[in-house]
Amino acid sequence: MMLQDTTLLLKTKSTQSDLIGSVQRALRIMELLAQYPAGLNAKQVSQKLSLNLSTCYHLLNTLMDSGYAIKDPQTFLFRLSGKIGYTILAQAGPAQIVQQLIPHVQALQEATLETAYLSLWDGAEITLSAIAESPRAVRVKSLTVGYTEANHASALGKAILAYFDETQLERYFSSRDLPAYTPNTLTDLTALKSYLPQVRQQGYSLDFEEYLPDVCCLGVPIFDAWGNVMASIAISLPTTRYHVHWQTLLPKVTQAAQAATRTMKILGYARPSAPQLEALP
Repeated sequence: MMLQDTTLLLKTKSTQSDLIGSVQRALRIMELLAQYPAGLNAKQVSQKLSLNLSTCYHLLNTLMDSGYAIKDPQTFLFRLSGKIGYTILAQAGPAQIVQQLIPHVQALQEATLETAYLSLWDGAEITLSAIAESPRAVRVKSLTVGYTEANHASALGKAILAYFDETQLERYFSSRDLPAYTPNTLTDLTALKSYLPQVRQQGYSLDFEEYLPDVCCLGVPIFDAWGNVMASIAISLPTTRYHVHWQTLLPKVTQAAQAATRTMKILGYARPSAPQLEALP
């Protein structure tokens, strides 16, 4: 008898009389806005969904009040906020985040014909998380996915470390040494701290033969939906090629990082273990 009652309940849940039209319309608006990351104005939403304009405004204002939509004060375009992605995907682990970023690593490799790398900061470690190999000769064989060392000597690591505050830097290096990999490696924390503001100011980091002789790297940070540094993307190339091509390669690395950041914002991803995640009930 209990099974029959449950079955009956399930059948009646989807009857028309039990559905709330305003909720359905709000969900349709959210689905529509998800297709237009740049945003739509209220009239466009109204026309595309065949909704009364006044009703459309009420629903959009409700979504804004609940934090699921935002309106640009200059263009009056509505778009989904990061909250929708955060609500659904905030528990995404590093593997899921990396999966979304891998296409940007591959695109960077194709755009530069150099080996491209991705590192992820999860609140505890900066971990090399993806590599797209170049068809050219240079391969840094000691770098493999899962590698967490040498972040003081790599462009990937320094692109992330540059956004740490003093306390974070002290905590990060309290259990890590700064070994010399080449004569160019910064092995003193004070010297590294002096260099990192430059990285932040210029927007990119450089490994000039600091990890391997005759190899240079360019790295750029990637930010999450709340503007926290969460990852970095980089390319490596021979020093001889770096001297000739770095000015044309740097914009391509920067563009890849910016595209990756946009992906994180659209999805509403936060850095694993970031304060926003820890604040969830």
